[in-house]
Amino acid sequence: MEHLFRQQSGKMFSILIRLFGFDHSSLIEDIIQDTFLVAMKTWGVKGVPENPEGWLMQVAKNKLINELKKRSNRMRLNEQFASEAIEEKVEELFLEQEIKDSQLRALFACCHPSLKKKEQVMLTLKILSGFSDAEIGNALLSTPDAVKKAIYRAKKFLQKKQIDLNTPFIEDIAGRIETIHTIIYLIFNEGYKQTMGELVINEDLCFEATRLALLIKNIEGEHQPVTNALLALIYFSMARFPSRINDEGEMVELERQDRSLWDKDMIYAGVVFLKKSQKANELTKYHLEATIASIHCTAQSYADTNWEAIVVCYDQLLMLSQNPVVGINRAIAISKWKGAEAGLKELDKIEDELSKPLKPLFYSAKASMLTSCSKFDLAKSYYQVAHDLSKHEMDKKFLSKKMQICDRKGLGLN
Repeated sequence: MEHLFRQQSGKMFSILIRLFGFDHSSLIEDIIQDTFLVAMKTWGVKGVPENPEGWLMQVAKNKLINELKKRSNRMRLNEQFASEAIEEKVEELFLEQEIKDSQLRALFACCHPSLKKKEQVMLTLKILSGFSDAEIGNALLSTPDAVKKAIYRAKKFLQKKQIDLNTPFIEDIAGRIETIHTIIYLIFNEGYKQTMGELVINEDLCFEATRLALLIKNIEGEHQPVTNALLALIYFSMARFPSRINDEGEMVELERQDRSLWDKDMIYAGVVFLKKSQKANELTKYHLEATIASIHCTAQSYADTNWEAIVVCYDQLLMLSQNPVVGINRAIAISKWKGAEAGLKELDKIEDELSKPLKPLFYSAKASMLTSCSKFDLAKSYYQVAHDLSKHEMDKKFLSKKMQICDRKGLGLN
């Protein structure tokens, strides 16, 4: 029910913001909230209807028409609607294709290049995805109050810019599509591995990133191969969700995951999107990361993984951008391909480049390689440092178990 409300909230907001503009956000939120309150009361007595999405949209539509009639003489609507019958225009906006169009227009507005990246992500999650301030704060390591203020500033900016969501927007695609891809990628990454909290995966964020990427895929243009690569990465990554977490909610390493639990339909979808992405004029990080994910998903077992091919992909990623996370993952891949000693040498090369938030990942990788070299005491000390620097409770649990393993192996026990 919560997922349904959130998804429909995003659709409703996109439609209503088209009609009222960003300067009437509070009115829009009131209409959506009233719609959901009616649903909760009615469904609690009569049960959930056969088509709950259609039911919610119909109630929102009726409330919108009533509100427009009340306000038509005392507030200025977008000029496009001034000379048309209110009911007729509202009916048109609630058609399926118009709903998609409204969401795309709202997404492009949220990703205005003058807004900061974090503001773009927050505004997208609020308007397109129906997330609360608290949920956004939890996902982006911020307080609900800070989120509320950031979204308010972003809306004020768009209001000042007099963004009209009814003018043609296709010509803006080329200039903003890279930003939109980045926003979707950031949303998915935070859902795939939450930075803080008690849950490792936030599936709502992952599914929302998927939905937004599929929306963008509906637009024709040169961006299509890159969008397909991003979708391939998302589907390959989500395919492993059933085995990434154990019954206690703790992370399971790739080496120990039960591959029979992986979602074969999602892997197939990933393969299809990856093939479609090959029509690109350039190689992007999404192509390379999706290729790495595909190698993992299509390997019959962990032992059969083509680590050499993965290292080649990481080499190309580093040529695109000197990303320290890529450097760490490359060193891990080298340790699997050429041995732990080779991996440790690669880690030593990048240690000075790392910022504090990346230290837990670095020290954990180093400890794992040292364990492979049977240097259990030293490995435990690095796991301890990674544990102390980690902010996620499940990361701490995972690293504590690793330290216990080092103790047992150091004593010659299994």
